[in-house]
Amino acid sequence: MVVTLPIATIKRILDRVSSLPEQASEFILGEALARIRIRDDVETNSPTQTTKPLPKLPENIVSALEKARDDKTLIDGGKHVGHLGHYDFITLRDWCRAMRLGSDAAAVEAAVTAAPE
Repeated sequence: MVVTLPIATIKRILDRVSSLPEQASEFILGEALARIRIRDDVETNSPTQTTKPLPKLPENIVSALEKARDDKTLIDGGKHVGHLGHYDFITLRDWCRAMRLGSDAAAVEAAVTAAPE
């Protein structure tokens, strides 16, 4: 599946990926959402921070985004992100939500919906 994502979305996602600490764990949606809820509770109820690592985006998705970012071809303000399955784009969307990149999650979802099967 090839999807066209806005270049700004690709750059924000890759910036967030590069800012994650090394101990970040592989992304699993349910666990990531639970961590965010725990972190919200900790931030509002206690000065101590949670020690659980933030979710890490799978390497195949990061690689596809990096290739798209580095590609010189610009398509309607976006870049083709290819060689990923439908499930990979769903994982990317859910990771964006878990990382509080709501507008980027919406952009990924819209791009997947608009992409030909």
